Amino acid sequence: MPNGPLSGIRVFDLTIAMVGPWCAMQLGAMGADVVHVESRDVTGAGVPPSIKGQSIGYITWNMNKRGIQFDLKAQNDRADAYELLKTCDVFLMNMRPDVAGRLGVDYESVSKVNPNIVYVAVTGWGQTGPMRDLPGADGQIQHYTGFGSANGVEGSEEGEIYRHFTQMDATTGNYACQAILMGLLARKRTGKGQRVDVSMLRAITALQTGRVTEYLSSGNDPKPLGHKAQSVAPSQAFLCQDQRYLGVEATNEVEWRGLAQAIGKPELADDARFATNSDRVAHRNDLSAILEPVFASMPLDYWVLELGKTGVPCGRPMRWDEIKNHAQVTDNGYLVDIETKSWGTVKTGGPPWHFSKTPARWFRPSEYGEHSEEIMAEVRAELAADPKTAAARNQ
Repeated sequence: MPNGPLSGIRVFDLTIAMVGPWCAMQLGAMGADVVHVESRDVTGAGVPPSIKGQSIGYITWNMNKRGIQFDLKAQNDRADAYELLKTCDVFLMNMRPDVAGRLGVDYESVSKVNPNIVYVAVTGWGQTGPMRDLPGADGQIQHYTGFGSANGVEGSEEGEIYRHFTQMDATTGNYACQAILMGLLARKRTGKGQRVDVSMLRAITALQTGRVTEYLSSGNDPKPLGHKAQSVAPSQAFLCQDQRYLGVEATNEVEWRGLAQAIGKPELADDARFATNSDRVAHRNDLSAILEPVFASMPLDYWVLELGKTGVPCGRPMRWDEIKNHAQVTDNGYLVDIETKSWGTVKTGGPPWHFSKTPARWFRPSEYGEHSEEIMAEVRAELAADPKTAAARNQ
């Protein structure tokens, strides 16, 4: 397999659901040896449906890893886990704060086994506070961070959650991946491992920096705007003559003037209500009332052609059956076919980056505990060859 930028790094991946597995999957794509640690009684954990014992969630979020099984409550298995930890650079888990201690993998225990490890704990709510011990899930986080109240149909007072239950999980997983990379960099510079805490609450608040700033600067809670952007106008979907929607956005004055020209209304560019983006946002409803009947007068393909002539960003909503065969997607290898033991051939998103000299990789998820004997044999051989393996790794 390719030697990615994290080749030589080993990750103890004690994760469940999506947040942690998603993070570890990215590390594996970058070349890290990710050892996904599973309970011995695991049975298709993840998002249904389950086929031949594996769920769609497990398949989707556990690419690029090897699998091992431990019962961390059992003395012998915990001893083996500690042996594995001696050879690891990263420990990753996403469970409630008290779970790690019960399993003997809290930071104090792990750092005694391997003082140089980068220990990353991902939780829903953080390590302190009245909610620290509560489970945190995507839908809950959307409500508690205000994400749900700021999204939904325009005019709605209650808002609505984003029904694709991965946005909050994946965002937090990406932040955790960032934290691990920074922790490894810090260890290389200082020679010391450390503990890093990441919470979904903090990550999703950071995701909404624009909306938070909107509130702090105005004192007004952001309101749901449907398909319209809160900080740019026009930036919305318009229904065309052929009953298809077209997303249109003018992000600067050049694009705004190009839009006015493309729709045959150049006088709009000199209308005082729409002179700047701030003006257009303030008069968003007036602008929409003018543009909606214009776009409804001609079919979508016409507007794509006309807007393209003046460089105005636009695009139509696409279905998955269109996206997977789109030339832009196939030419850049954004989708990868993976042969799995449980599900056969699976089409999945590939690495989100391209490294010119240390290429990323993408391979199938393991069966539960598939590599247990292989991994422990490697660990024992490494420790036998150099008992100080952990202390010497990547310094």
